[in-house]
Amino acid sequence: MDASRYFTAMHNAMSAQHPRAQLLLTVKLQDTCGNDACLELKQLPGESTSILCYSTMGRRCLNFQLFRKGWQLCHNADGQLVGRFPSSADGLIDETDFRAYCREDRLDLARTQRILSELRALAGADHQGSIPQNARTGAVITVESFVGAGARWTYWSQGPAPSQPLSAILYWLADFLAGSERRALQADPQAAHLAAQWLASDTAVFFHPSVPLTAMGPAASGTATAVSRSRSAHTSPARNKSWQSILAVMASM
Repeated sequence: MDASRYFTAMHNAMSAQHPRAQLLLTVKLQDTCGNDACLELKQLPGESTSILCYSTMGRRCLNFQLFRKGWQLCHNADGQLVGRFPSSADGLIDETDFRAYCREDRLDLARTQRILSELRALAGADHQGSIPQNARTGAVITVESFVGAGARWTYWSQGPAPSQPLSAILYWLADFLAGSERRALQADPQAAHLAAQWLASDTAVFFHPSVPLTAMGPAASGTATAVSRSRSAHTSPARNKSWQSILAVMASM
C-alpha cells in the first residue's frame, strides 16, 4: 500500500469513530521504511477536552495485514484454496476494517486549551520546508491545523522545524506513539524543554511538593490544606502514563 492510500484509509477509519467531532489537527509522519503514523486531534460538540486518535500500525506492517486478508479470502478454514487471490489492493482495502489499527485517548482540559491557544497564534503561517530527494534516514512530517484561519506545515524531521510551539505540541502528541515514529517527533531538545515548561506551569505541585504541615504554624495549616486539595485536583493528568516522556525530561533538569 502506498502512503496516500495508507493515510486516506486511516483518516476514514478515525472519522468513522467520531462522525460529529470537529477536526482540530492532523499529523502525518512518513519515513522511507514505511514506519508511518497518522494522528488526528478532534473535539466533540459541547466538550472542552479533546480526543487524540492515532494509528498503531505503519504502512509496512499494514501491507502484510492486507496480504493476510487476501490469503483468507481465497482459502477456507482448512487452508484449502477455494478462490483466486485478489489481483488488486483496492478490493482488500474495501474489505479491511482499519478501525482495528486505530487507538484513541483523551487530552485533559489544560493541554487542550494550550494546544488551541498555540494553534490560533500560528494560524495562517504555512510552511513548506525542503525535503531531501535521496534521504536514508528521517521522515516527512506534515501537520495541518483547522483552528482559526488554519495552517499547513511540511518539513523533514531532521531539518529545522517551522516553530518551537508546533514542535512542542507534537512532542506531547507523540507520547501516545512508540518506536521510530515517537523518536522522530521527539527528537528536538528545545521542543522537549518548551513542552516541559508548559507542563510545569500547569502542574507545578507535582514537581515541587508542598512544605509539611508540621513545619507551619496553626494559622497556615488550614490554608495549606485547602491549597493542597485544590492542587491535587489538577495534578492527576501528570500521573497519567502518557506524560512519562515529559516527566523524564523534567527529572533531568
